Amino acid sequence: MSKTIQNAEKKQQGIVIAAEALFLQQGYGASSMDQIAKAAGVTKQTVYRYFGSKNELFGAVMRQVQTAESEHYRFGAGAIQEELRGFASYLLSFHLREQALGLYRIMLTEAAQENLLATFKNQGPQRVLQPLIEYLSRQSQLEDPAFCGQMFATMILAPRNQMLMSKAHVMKKSAQKEHVLKVTKLFLKMIET
Repeated sequence: MSKTIQNAEKKQQGIVIAAEALFLQQGYGASSMDQIAKAAGVTKQTVYRYFGSKNELFGAVMRQVQTAESEHYRFGAGAIQEELRGFASYLLSFHLREQALGLYRIMLTEAAQENLLATFKNQGPQRVLQPLIEYLSRQSQLEDPAFCGQMFATMILAPRNQMLMSKAHVMKKSAQKEHVLKVTKLFLKMIET
């Protein structure tokens, strides 16, 4: 890889890191492209060279937060209960991370700005739920696997609401595990009937 390409990738990554820090610290609307450029140590024109809009930059921040997760869940050939528990554990632990909570807080308060909700859906929930929906389609005779997958994810992520309301609220790993076990058991009863 040439030095020019490496420098360009380094600048682009620096912009995304600066934007993430500012978005999480002061919110999407309060973070200007000028502030992001200054924090990244580049010009505003450089930011726009890599990202056509602040919304596009927000999408890059979301991808950055997702790819920072060291291991993404992959459905295997285990029993449905084991596979759903594994996915649920991954989903809950990811969404209780501070960066994910911060991005979700932004969505709750600023979704109407610059079509931010569409960017969030395309980069977040749609990407995360698709493997679950595909798995449910293969494993069961569900009438509507997409709806069932969405409901399963909603039940798993219910504790996130308490975390969003109070930064002091923390869900211990043991409580996360218990929640995942209960929700998975309930979900399996629901789809078996």
